[in-house]
Amino acid sequence: MNKTTFGRQVLATGGNEIAARFSGVRTRRITFTVLFVSGVVAGIAGMLYAGRLQSGRYQWGTGDELSVIAAVVLGGTSLFGGYGRVLGSVFGAIFIGLLNNGLVLAGLDISQQAIIQGAIIILAVTLAKKR
Repeated sequence: MNKTTFGRQVLATGGNEIAARFSGVRTRRITFTVLFVSGVVAGIAGMLYAGRLQSGRYQWGTGDELSVIAAVVLGGTSLFGGYGRVLGSVFGAIFIGLLNNGLVLAGLDISQQAIIQGAIIILAVTLAKKR
């Protein structure tokens, strides 16, 4: 994110869109590109999900949003924009995957798992806000 022009423009747009626009960044183009890439990657993830389960249903994957947000926040990405690292998000995803697996093996209900993930997000945001 910090080593390429596109990555710096994404961080600038996420941090302060008006300042980025005044700096010469085409913020509408950056926003469109980021959303487009996100949609393509989500489509690929959906195909992999359907391939792993050998069928597709629109309900599958519901609730995974909380896990993704928790992974990104634990990886050090700011919910308020302007800061984030891909490697941190990867480590956050690994941690959340291990946590989800542990919660399933512990026999906790889905609602209890969501409560624990929400508590982790609140804790991570609180700690990130104090930095």
